[in-house]
Amino acid sequence: MTPSPPAAISPPLVLATDGSPSAQMAQLLVQAIAALFIPEPPNAEHSPVLTVITVQPRLPKRAKRSLKKDDKGILEAIAQEAPTDTGNAGEPNGIVAHTAIARSDGLSLEQLTALIYRDFPPDFPLSLQVRQGRPVIEILNCARTLQAGLIAVGHRGGGGVRELLLGSVSTAIARYAPCSVLVARTQPDRMREPSLRHALLVVDSSLASPQAVATVRALVPAGIQMVTLLHVQAPLNAGYMVTPFVSRTSSRQLDQSLQDAQREQGERILQQAVSALEDAHLNVQTRLHTGDIGSSVCQIAQEIEANLIVLGSDATRRSLLSPLQAVRLPRRQPAANESRSVLRNTRLSVTDDYVIHYAPCPVLLCRATATAP
Repeated sequence: MTPSPPAAISPPLVLATDGSPSAQMAQLLVQAIAALFIPEPPNAEHSPVLTVITVQPRLPKRAKRSLKKDDKGILEAIAQEAPTDTGNAGEPNGIVAHTAIARSDGLSLEQLTALIYRDFPPDFPLSLQVRQGRPVIEILNCARTLQAGLIAVGHRGGGGVRELLLGSVSTAIARYAPCSVLVARTQPDRMREPSLRHALLVVDSSLASPQAVATVRALVPAGIQMVTLLHVQAPLNAGYMVTPFVSRTSSRQLDQSLQDAQREQGERILQQAVSALEDAHLNVQTRLHTGDIGSSVCQIAQEIEANLIVLGSDATRRSLLSPLQAVRLPRRQPAANESRSVLRNTRLSVTDDYVIHYAPCPVLLCRATATAP
């Protein structure tokens, strides 16, 4: 019997928040996931299971000097008003502020802290990091330093051409993160309470698919009750392989044979996933669909009103350069002490990118840190 692969989520977890509605949804979802990793009984010496990070824009030196005294007063006020019955001695609600605070035009530190207090109980083992700089760089650096097993972030891209040209923080994190990523988004016309009740699990023949199945099994205690297994196949006929070399018309009989073989392969993949979930006490349904993968996933997720889309995401890196640029020798070799850019390549496929932008519900990209290069 082949041993089941490990789940693609492990502590510590990182939650990136800016107080937006989508970030608040990510906060509620990650709370249910982080609760699975809290030791029983809670150990005061145990490292925080969840790290909440918020990034403020870097201010000029003159503005920093004018805000320094006010920020110190804010921290002291929060420490006096917040409960201190936690595992982290001397820190309010287990929240540790690691850096200086710089307010921006968005929510203040007091408002962000109030949002965290609202959703997390007083004894929840978490820490807070407030950093200055570029959000994507700071969040990824935090996750790499902690060796996080999951980054949860809200998606609030501009949409349309603006998001296509400028991108968004959540998309960039999903593109470059070495670990699993949870991207939560809100729909103004379909406001629902965050839930993990119904998960749409996309399975295929890739190596990441079994780990996505194992991740769903691990998240059952977090509230998953129903799973719809989806396998999407690209349209296939004999004309793709035969017509360019043999004739102008494809063989209908060969078309049918290819489609039957493709259908049998899809049913076999679905059956393997059903067998892996048979003892998880879940209501499991299967769907075999033909069409474009990204649009099919989003369409079916909206049709069945899924609460979460789970995708197995390949952890290997893909170069952002064209094939000709990739093989071309660099003009200058980097020095031994020169560090390369963090954002030099991506782990996001075309399907992952499409689903993140157009999904009607949160998306979980399952990547195993053990196989990451």
